[in-house]
Amino acid sequence: MLRNITRTAVMIFSVVLVCGLPGCGKKEGISFSYSDGGYILFENSGIQLRFDDKMYAKVFYHDTTRSLNEAAPGTPFSKPSHFIVLDGEEITEFLIDYGNIEVTDIKSEFGTGKRLVLKGTATGPQNSDIEKILNVELYEEYPDVAITYATYGNLGTADLTIGEVYNSYYRLDASLTGATEVPYEFWSYQGSALEWGEDYIFQLADGFSQDNYMGVQPTTRTGGGVPVVDLWTQQMGMAIAHIEPKPILVSLPVEVQADKKVSIAVRNNVGKVLPAREIYHTINTMVSVHSLDYFDALKNYTKLIEAQGLKMKQPSAEAYEAIWCGWGYKADFTPDDILGTLPKLKELDIHWVVIDDRWFDRYGDWNVREDIFPRGDDEFRELVDTLHKAGFKAKIWWMPPAAQPGDDLGEWPSATPGMADVTKNHPEWLIMDEDGTFPKDDRKMYYLCPTVTEVQDYIRELTIRFIRDWDFDGHKLDAYFTVPPCFNPAHHHSDPAESHEELPILFKIIYEVTKSIKPNSVIEICNCGVAQDYFQAQYIDQPVTADPVGSKQVRRRIKAFKALMGPQTAAYADHVELTAMDRETWREFGRDFASGVGTGGVIGTKFTWPRGGVDDVVLTPEKELHWQKWFDIYNEKMLSKGDYLNLYDIAYDKPETHVVRKGANIYYGFYAESWSGDIELRGLDDTYYRVYDYVNQVDLGQVKGPHATLSPTFADHLLIECVPAKDK
Repeated sequence: MLRNITRTAVMIFSVVLVCGLPGCGKKEGISFSYSDGGYILFENSGIQLRFDDKMYAKVFYHDTTRSLNEAAPGTPFSKPSHFIVLDGEEITEFLIDYGNIEVTDIKSEFGTGKRLVLKGTATGPQNSDIEKILNVELYEEYPDVAITYATYGNLGTADLTIGEVYNSYYRLDASLTGATEVPYEFWSYQGSALEWGEDYIFQLADGFSQDNYMGVQPTTRTGGGVPVVDLWTQQMGMAIAHIEPKPILVSLPVEVQADKKVSIAVRNNVGKVLPAREIYHTINTMVSVHSLDYFDALKNYTKLIEAQGLKMKQPSAEAYEAIWCGWGYKADFTPDDILGTLPKLKELDIHWVVIDDRWFDRYGDWNVREDIFPRGDDEFRELVDTLHKAGFKAKIWWMPPAAQPGDDLGEWPSATPGMADVTKNHPEWLIMDEDGTFPKDDRKMYYLCPTVTEVQDYIRELTIRFIRDWDFDGHKLDAYFTVPPCFNPAHHHSDPAESHEELPILFKIIYEVTKSIKPNSVIEICNCGVAQDYFQAQYIDQPVTADPVGSKQVRRRIKAFKALMGPQTAAYADHVELTAMDRETWREFGRDFASGVGTGGVIGTKFTWPRGGVDDVVLTPEKELHWQKWFDIYNEKMLSKGDYLNLYDIAYDKPETHVVRKGANIYYGFYAESWSGDIELRGLDDTYYRVYDYVNQVDLGQVKGPHATLSPTFADHLLIECVPAKDK
């Protein structure tokens, strides 16, 4: 990102192409105006940005009376939207050259729009002049979004060291909306994969601080996720993200500061020299404004990434079928455990069987475990054949980047002891730390470096073995997150971050090879217990709520998937048993199918029958009636194939409400511990509807759209179907 800067180049940068001079007035669509030495206003129909003479930005939603952020030079904590740290010093006070403001028409992968260019200089370390060129792009297709990036030029004679570069830094104050006096009273979506089981959709509290680093977390060894932070109130929301079409090692810190206001940013820890006369280019970031919760911000993010060529895949039809997973029998299952459960799966009309963790010997080799399958590959293949003959499809569990070391396996002894052959025979394939050691993931496994051609070939060979030779119908890629930077000299990385950035290559290989053999296969990725990695999700059929701790996480995560991957994405609600958990004992005893069904998710279970596994997951006669009821409902309504509609805020609209349209019918899922009162039915057409409680088979009468109200009393949930009426 460094480039030589010459005086000639500086002169070229000074060409002025001004559009929208003072007095032009607001135009249809994108417009621009400014007063000399005063505010500069760049606006679209949904978002407006107002810059002062030091490039501090105030962001508005729809008009200049609705904003969440301050822009106040000279006050504590306040900073411009883009600034740089050089030799340990924050460089923030760039004075705009009003004679060189540029606005040009642009056409790019994002469509047709306009670009505003603001130029200014500041004094940096060693009396060096630092030039900042801030680019802001607005597009007709994205009325609520601004794309921003900057360059910093070292115009001095001394080399300077870049510490951090901040993009999209904003200070938010919820009290600006007038609905609260508490500046930090925001709900948030924070997409970094920090720690198993922790919410990433939650309300901020006083003193909150979270770095949201997108790489491997130093303690938990989780990592990756979705590089988006969104804060919202009942009145409006504001989101930031990096929009590079690959995973980047940045942080998106969120902090409730001493004055109770909240700072957000995209921070890049650069650690490089900026030589005299050279330029540093930042990554591209977005700022998006919206109403309701995080849905529209995530949808805008996906549209920007897809415009750059990384499109989410359409799920195969098989991805919507209900799932049973063998993990109820835990690591020491037997083939008889799996086969013995099949009669109940047939009764429940479940079509997928997942052969889960510990069918194998060692991580990385992925050979059949001989103490369970004494005849090896032949016996394993026979199990798959038996499943197929009985009418089932089968997924295989594995962790593509993992390679087993020969020492202690830590908390995960579910492997044959000893070093994997792939580790022993190919140590040159492993990711190496800067000190020459091999880092380990959360299961104490080494990482295969995804940039190594031989690793890519090996993953291809494994995929062929699983899908062609063993005849599996898909994958459950599980229990891993991302990979750390690689310093292995044998890999000749131009940047250690390449290992992290190119990890999706492995999943692209798995996806393409699998689909070439079985076009109707299903690839599922589960980054356990955290926000699912966006860039890995480009190569799957089925995202997963990934070890949700309770029902709220199921519903909120499914809504996020419907925004990120499309309104009909086959979002797997994971084992229903996870909807209730005792985290002290790790007991899972949930039975809340309603949270998966009513949000348009795919349901699944890991029950054992007639015995075996953990007592909490045995399918007792009483539970069987409950399971049968909900699998019947799921298979009849199949709301996972409907279109999720963003009509309610999961935080502020009570009860919590989710809406799915399927054909002419509209389905509402209401959730609360208890509820009695009016509920507005949003999204109805201008016609009459019959309203049914389809879980309890109760006719709730008739309503007239588009504005209708229901007054129910319920506990936990109420799922209703609104069917256009033939007559009044």
